[in-house]
Amino acid sequence: MAALALRSNAEAWAGALTFTVHLLLLALLVFGVSWQQQKVDTAQVVELWRDLPSSAPPKEELPPPAPEAKPVPPPPQPKVEAKPPPKPEPAPKADIALRDKLEKERKLKEQAALEAEKKKLAAEKTREAELEKKKKAEADALKAKQAADADAKRVAAEQQLARDKLAAEAAASAKREVDKYLAGIQTKVRRFVLVPPSVQGNPEAEVVVTLLPGGEVLNVRVKKSSGNPAYDEAVERAVRRAQPFEVPSGELFQRNFREFTMAFRPQS
Repeated sequence: MAALALRSNAEAWAGALTFTVHLLLLALLVFGVSWQQQKVDTAQVVELWRDLPSSAPPKEELPPPAPEAKPVPPPPQPKVEAKPPPKPEPAPKADIALRDKLEKERKLKEQAALEAEKKKLAAEKTREAELEKKKKAEADALKAKQAADADAKRVAAEQQLARDKLAAEAAASAKREVDKYLAGIQTKVRRFVLVPPSVQGNPEAEVVVTLLPGGEVLNVRVKKSSGNPAYDEAVERAVRRAQPFEVPSGELFQRNFREFTMAFRPQS
């Protein structure tokens, strides 16, 4: 039974295949005939002339130009009435409260910023004023110091001038004292000078005299000779014979009469 079934199926497939092949051949035959017919229909027909025609074919007359069409104005546009904007719907109370709160906060921030700016400007002005005050105080202090220095210099100069004046007066007084004692010593010595007859002219002899505090002569020597040794010796002897001399005491003696120089001339 199975073999018969297989054979029947094989014969059925072979018959179907044969039928399909015949259908394909028939379709190809029909398509080929249709294509040949279209080729013959589309062939061009050419007319042959033995001789050219004697006259040219009449020219075709062109139709007259059509009149220009006038532009037709566009129809008037219908007026459109502007509709009023729709009225805003009233905001809910919550939104109004929130908006008012935000507006209030914004104003408070602006006010705070304005106050801060005012405080900043006031602080800057105060700082500038303090700086100017400090500069003025420093300038005044400098002027006062300069004035004080000038006064101190003036006072010091005046004091120095006074000291110099006192010193000059003291020196002058001391010089007068010294001159007085020297004049007394020289006058006393001249009374003891015996001028030798060999002295010619008016030569000068200088002697250095060293005294003791009581006015006694410790030493005498010729510093500058007169050119006549006899006259020089006569002056030395006169100094020794004229002692003791009247002299001052203290510093004036130590500075001026401990050792001093005297000059003598025969004619003085």
